[in-house]
Amino acid sequence: MTITSILPSLFLTFILTVLFSFVIGLELHSYRRSNEEDLGFGTTRTLTLSGIAGFVFSILDPKGMLYIAGFLALSAFLLVHYRSRQDKNPSLIPPMMAILTYAMGPIALREPLWFIMVYVVVILLILGESHGIRKFSDAVTATEVVTLAKFLIMAGIILPFLPERQIGPAVPVTYTQVWLAVVMVSGVSYLSYLARTYFFPHRGLLLTGTLGGLYSSTVATIVLARKARDQADPLTSTAIILASTMMYLRMEVLVLVLGPGTVSFPLLLPYGTLFLLSLGAAWGAHSYSRVKKESGGSLPLSEKPTHPLEVRTAVIFAGAYVFFAAVTHLILSRFGAGGLHILSFAVGFTDITPFILSLLAGNFHVTKGALEGAIILASGSNNMVNGIYALVLARDKSVLPAFLWLVTSFILSLLYALIIP
Repeated sequence: MTITSILPSLFLTFILTVLFSFVIGLELHSYRRSNEEDLGFGTTRTLTLSGIAGFVFSILDPKGMLYIAGFLALSAFLLVHYRSRQDKNPSLIPPMMAILTYAMGPIALREPLWFIMVYVVVILLILGESHGIRKFSDAVTATEVVTLAKFLIMAGIILPFLPERQIGPAVPVTYTQVWLAVVMVSGVSYLSYLARTYFFPHRGLLLTGTLGGLYSSTVATIVLARKARDQADPLTSTAIILASTMMYLRMEVLVLVLGPGTVSFPLLLPYGTLFLLSLGAAWGAHSYSRVKKESGGSLPLSEKPTHPLEVRTAVIFAGAYVFFAAVTHLILSRFGAGGLHILSFAVGFTDITPFILSLLAGNFHVTKGALEGAIILASGSNNMVNGIYALVLARDKSVLPAFLWLVTSFILSLLYALIIP
C-alpha cells in the first residue's frame, strides 16, 4: 500500500505545492544573501504564501477567473513595490519568482508530477547558478546568438517544409533525409564547438583530441600532428587515438538516430568493440609515453576551433550526401557488394559521414551484412588515412604509436567487412 492510496490526491498536491514553494523561497533567500542584498520583498514565507494562494484560487474557481484576478492583484502589487524600491534594488528576480511560485498551484493540479519537478529544478538551477550564468553570458558574443538562430532555422523552419519524396531515380534518398542528416551532424559538431570554446578554452592535447574527435577526427589529427612537428610531446599519440575513439562514438550516435533499426542496431557490436579497443590503445599509448618521458601536462593549444554552422558547410555536406548516394547507387547497380567495399575504402580519403548516412538512408538493393561491412570499412579506412596524415605532418616518432593503432584498426575493419555475410 502506497501513500497515494492512503491520502487524498488533493491533499498530496497541496503538500507538494507548499513544499516546492518553500524550497524556491529558500533558494531566493540564499541568492539575495550571496549578492549582499537586503531581503525586501520575496522572503521564504512570502513565496510560500504566494504558492498557496495560487493553489486555493484554482480550487475555488475551476474556470480560472478568481485565479486571474489574484494574478492581476499580485502583479499590481509587485509593480508598485518595484517602483518604490527601484533605486535600492532594480533586480526583477524577486517579482519574477513570486509570479512563478504563484503558478505552482495550477501546475500541480493539472500537470503530471514529473513536469512540476522539472519546473522547480529549472528555477532552482537558474537561481543557484547565477554567477556561472552571468559569467557565461558575458563570454557569449552577439555572433553566437546569430549562429544559434541559424541552427534553429535549419532545424525548425527548413526541415519541416522539405518534401518527403525521393530526389530522383538515381538518388535513392529523400529531401528530408538529406537535411535531417545536415541538422544532426551540425548539432553534434556545434556541441563540440561550444565545449571547446566556452567550457575548455585552455585545453591541452588530450582534451583537444577528445573534443576534436566529436567534430572531425581528421581535423583534430592534422592539428595535433602539426603541433608535434613544432613541439614534440609524448601525449600526441594518445590524443590522436582519442580523436579516432570519439569518431566511433559520434558515428554510433548518428547511426542509431538516423539509420533503420535493422542496420543500426547490429552496428552497435563492431562500433562498440572498436571504441573499447581504441580506448585501450589510448591507455597503452599514454602508459608508453609516461615510461619514456614523464610529462607534467601539455601547454594549451592556441588554435581557434572553426565554427560548424556555416551555410556553406551545410550546403557542401548536403551536396556530398546526395553525391555519395548517387555514386553508391551506380556502383551497386554495376559491380554489386564488391564494388561497394572498394568505394568504402576510397571514401576513407574524404569525409566519411555523408557517405555512411547516405548508405543508411538509401533504399539500396544489397544485403544488411554488406551495408554493415561497408560502414565499418569506411571508418577504418578513414583511420588509416588519419594515421598517414599524422606520420607525414608530424615527422616525429612521438606519433608512431598512434599510426600503428590506426593502421591496426583499419585491418580489423577490413577483416570484419570481408568476414560478415
